[in-house]
Amino acid sequence: MSPITAEEQLSKNNKLKKENIEYLRDWMSKQPHLPSGVTDEQLILFLNCCKHSLEACKQTIEMYYTIRTHAPELFANRDTRRRELQQALSIIEIVAMPKRDQHGNLVMAGRVVDNNVSKFSYEETTKAWFMLQDVILLEEGAIPGFVFVLDASSAGMGHLARTSLSTVKKYYMYIQEAFPGIVIANHMVNAGPVIEAFINIGKPFMNKELASKIFIHSSFDTLHEHVTKDALPKEFGGNLDSLSSYSKITMAQLEKYRDWFKEEEG
Repeated sequence: MSPITAEEQLSKNNKLKKENIEYLRDWMSKQPHLPSGVTDEQLILFLNCCKHSLEACKQTIEMYYTIRTHAPELFANRDTRRRELQQALSIIEIVAMPKRDQHGNLVMAGRVVDNNVSKFSYEETTKAWFMLQDVILLEEGAIPGFVFVLDASSAGMGHLARTSLSTVKKYYMYIQEAFPGIVIANHMVNAGPVIEAFINIGKPFMNKELASKIFIHSSFDTLHEHVTKDALPKEFGGNLDSLSSYSKITMAQLEKYRDWFKEEEG
């Protein structure tokens, strides 16, 4: 799929106003600490995630560039052929499911497939997750929202021990204050004590809104009460193909945008 254009989005979304895009562009041009040359497509993402509030957009734009600048462990060195990132991608499967949920939200699913803790890096796996989000937003544009679904059955104390508190804090700061998308829900399936411990670590950094969107499931049955089987892979009890097969598409997507990731870093 090719990146969606601003014209395509303006033609099918009557909430989007060209004058709001121009207003934000003009405002950004007067902020010397913000980059120039931002695209209409990027501004549309901010408008969508902020429900077209211009003041909220300004705050989100400020945080977006601040966090991406000050969290290089998550947003720098995103060359898909870099050894550390390749290793992270070899032990996880992360996918943008090809069918939306019953509310039109895009489902991102993921799981760890290699339990060798020595290969695990929270920074690199989170970086890969954010990279896939960037690709989704490039190709899909202003979508209704994101539903995250993670199979936590392989998570162990070794993974938790290799998780940096400062990086967890930056993750929540970005998702809550800077992510140019709308988070609808976070579903953790097959979650045990390790995931509960991980969530407790993050609680000081969560606002009430995000905390209310986290759902813990001991099995897939309760997940299906929230997310239709038609939007889930068979490993999650869904009706779609395997996560493994879709993961190969993710790898190809990330490689396709290798040059774009490099350009984003300047």
